[in-house]
Amino acid sequence: MVSKLIRFQFMKKAIQFMAQLTICAGVSGSIHPGFPADPVRVLIWDERQPAQKPTYDKWLGEIIGDHLDSRFHISHASLDSPHKGLAPELLDATDVLIWWGHVRHGEISPEEAAPVIERIREGKLALIALHSAHWATPFMEAMNEKTREIAHRKFSLPDATHPSRFEFIPPPGRTPPHASSSVTPFFLALGGKRSGFDVRVDLPNCCFPGWRADGKPSTMQVQSISHPIAQGLPLSFQLPSTEMYAEPFHVPEPDAVVFHETWDAGEWFRSGMVWNIGRGKVFYFRPGHETFPVYRNPHALKVIENAVAYLGGSVQASRLSQAAPNFSIPNLVAWCIVPFDSTHRSPAERVAMLQHLGLRRVAYDWRQEHVDSFETEILEYQKHHIEMTAFWDVHPHAFDLFRKYKMSPQIWKTAPSPQADSQAERVRLAAEILRPVVDECRSLGSFFGLYNHGGWGGQPENLIQVCEYIRTHFNAPHVGIVYNFHHAHDRIDDFSQFIHKLSPYLLCLNLNGMNAEEKPKILTIGSGTHEKSMIQAVLDSGYAGPIGIIDHLEQRDSLQVLQENILGLQEHLKP
Repeated sequence: MVSKLIRFQFMKKAIQFMAQLTICAGVSGSIHPGFPADPVRVLIWDERQPAQKPTYDKWLGEIIGDHLDSRFHISHASLDSPHKGLAPELLDATDVLIWWGHVRHGEISPEEAAPVIERIREGKLALIALHSAHWATPFMEAMNEKTREIAHRKFSLPDATHPSRFEFIPPPGRTPPHASSSVTPFFLALGGKRSGFDVRVDLPNCCFPGWRADGKPSTMQVQSISHPIAQGLPLSFQLPSTEMYAEPFHVPEPDAVVFHETWDAGEWFRSGMVWNIGRGKVFYFRPGHETFPVYRNPHALKVIENAVAYLGGSVQASRLSQAAPNFSIPNLVAWCIVPFDSTHRSPAERVAMLQHLGLRRVAYDWRQEHVDSFETEILEYQKHHIEMTAFWDVHPHAFDLFRKYKMSPQIWKTAPSPQADSQAERVRLAAEILRPVVDECRSLGSFFGLYNHGGWGGQPENLIQVCEYIRTHFNAPHVGIVYNFHHAHDRIDDFSQFIHKLSPYLLCLNLNGMNAEEKPKILTIGSGTHEKSMIQAVLDSGYAGPIGIIDHLEQRDSLQVLQENILGLQEHLKP
């Protein structure tokens, strides 16, 4: 079990992150120049089914709206509203559409849902589908659109003599699949790369073969620990009474799985999933059923609140760029700005530099000469509301200070590269080498990040295996990965393939200008030829955790280097 201390520290740190995220989302606080200042606009669409009444004293949409009302601009709609709650002027005034429905899905036609999908693709609207809304027409049409995107990406070949041809087959109505049914979407391609493919695509059923409405408890486990939708939540929590859904869920592969849910009888479900569709996002949250008080549960409501802040921030940010909120200036993490700063700033001067740039987060690297100023650095950060997001390597004096000031920064340490006769043994040895730090971070309530710094231990496949070994064998869900562009020059060509596998483990991703040649290793963003496509791959992966920008140039002023990185990043993020 994760200790109460870890849960407390995790929730504290997550709340701090969400406070900064809301700055970008425009829901509160001072806004950095260039970011929208309007509250996130939420439309809650509720079928308003009478079966809700024995459990709730209001409609479900009203219950959710009451929880969100203090932070967001809330509107309500139903089938009885003009245009069935999908009037163009209403959608145009919405950033996030929350959808709850159960038995009247068929009363919304695909044509009526089309404006929702169009706005999602354009990044003008995000959709949150709750529980039985897996069969809601807007959600099904969004999954169809995602499937079409996947099909064209997989089978459209620019060098083919003829374009590939696609036949998209809808499911036979809203009928649950059998346990032995092929999981949809299903792709069958005939032909060849040179002549193009003939592709049959069975569109997703958007359902599952098993369910129980007996109200048994479930356990929700966080899978993507750095994802904003998971922030402020314990790594594991129980819903005392809910309906059960059992995998396989017939939907396209999600870009992020935030939660897994399990039941004592052995069933499990991917109960929190995010898809990127065009420039927009869709989030599905499984728990519910109108006869159980799920939407009175503080954890379930926190998930919805986080999702609104994250998706709403993404919609508002897309008005300026394709970037997610973690790419906004206040959420960027300044890295390598202590020993590499040619001006050798004091802690107070460093804070002034960060404030000048609009940065609010730091990953603190140090040398022995900085030990005496650890405490001063912490006090300056706390005085000016700068977050020490991470601390490089380990130092007992620093760890004592973290306990003194009730801090739990991520701890980053280079992943080792032990020698052994087999891959399994190398993984085990690397994990054992790191075990003391893993345990120390557990007691501190901090996440521990395996840092890629070259060698066997710097390769993403090995990082994932070591991370999984530590999580499983040491009961350490607080362990993740920190990945650095400037130590990944040998993986530029296949970065877009492995970032999807790496992203659920990431605690931070540090950017750099990237040329195929490793020298010079450190370039500001915008100075290289490959970082733009790599950053786009990060956006496509759905990674929503911290993004770092680095100095690491001893002969230059950190202020100038960070400023160049910010400007280069903003240029790359333009639509």
